[in-house]
Amino acid sequence: MKSLSELQRECATLRIEVASHGRPSKEPYIAALRNYHWLKNHPGRPLPPQVQPMLLGNWSDLIPEDARRIEHGPGWVVSPKLDGVRALLHVEGPQVRITSRCVSEVTYRLGEFQANLLHLTTGLSRLDGSILDGELVFPASSLDTGRTIAQHPLQAATAILSTSPEQARQMQTQPENRLRFHAFDILNFRGTDVTREPLRDRLDILTQALAEADNPHLEPVPTFTIGRPSIHDRILDAGGEGTVWKQLDEPYEPGRRVGHWLKRKRETTVEAFVTGSKPGTPGHGHEKLVGALEFGTRQSDGSVRTVAWVSSWSDTERRAMTQTYRPDTPHLNPGYLGRRALITGQDEAAKSGRLRHARLRTWLDD
Repeated sequence: MKSLSELQRECATLRIEVASHGRPSKEPYIAALRNYHWLKNHPGRPLPPQVQPMLLGNWSDLIPEDARRIEHGPGWVVSPKLDGVRALLHVEGPQVRITSRCVSEVTYRLGEFQANLLHLTTGLSRLDGSILDGELVFPASSLDTGRTIAQHPLQAATAILSTSPEQARQMQTQPENRLRFHAFDILNFRGTDVTREPLRDRLDILTQALAEADNPHLEPVPTFTIGRPSIHDRILDAGGEGTVWKQLDEPYEPGRRVGHWLKRKRETTVEAFVTGSKPGTPGHGHEKLVGALEFGTRQSDGSVRTVAWVSSWSDTERRAMTQTYRPDTPHLNPGYLGRRALITGQDEAAKSGRLRHARLRTWLDD
């Protein structure tokens, strides 16, 4: 998402007045731009609800005592973590919307997928007024996109969701290639907001909702209460991505990152050193700073193999990494080249051999 100053400039250019109280933040400017573009392109029509899913915390952030308490204490359940695309499924009368967690930098609305997933929009009339939270998952081992062969479920799901509706229909001609919606929570049920209900009650409501759905492409994500550590180990042993741990007494908090939903992924940690960098992505507020660091390892023949790109840096860290030789051209501060670190990621990508979702665990030379 764009920086606050970029959002402010865009509002000023479009002559949009934004009332800001207290410390400036992005939210009122995003809301103002969203309303502006919606009214411009859809005059007279109400803006669809913009509901963002609740976000997960990281198991790796827990101290050992808390991790043991969650593993062996009461009040928690565990589910498999699916390797797909997070989405909310909204049943709104005869229409069904399937929304992303990401906000478009053009319309400032949540992305919508339903045009590419028509098979997920039928048989839901008995759920009018309901919102389900879940994951869009590709069920097969590979997908021919017409240009390449997607060898990973997430890669296949992304290919289907990011192409045109016509191409998406062609990719999903065979039933085994159609994305499935794996539901794990519910926000509204037949017009009633249930987000304040504890998870244990929402899971019962979700079971009822899925029983009312007449669509073979919807299914629940299993939840386990007993033997949670062994369930986690078995999921990893079977090749799963990881697990999600949830506290049964907590409500659903749309748009917030919480500590009562925790993702616990399969992780690989390597010792590597900085070998390069690339600038930040235009439109994300840090294109004039270093955006990502490249990490590599020395091979037995003396060559260097890239093992990860790490982009999860704060603006303060990006500024420290950046040295500008020419106006608006960010280069890596030479002091970072060769710095050793422990890098943690999920697993190696099949095509590039690099760690997926890599992040810095710690610098080794501080």
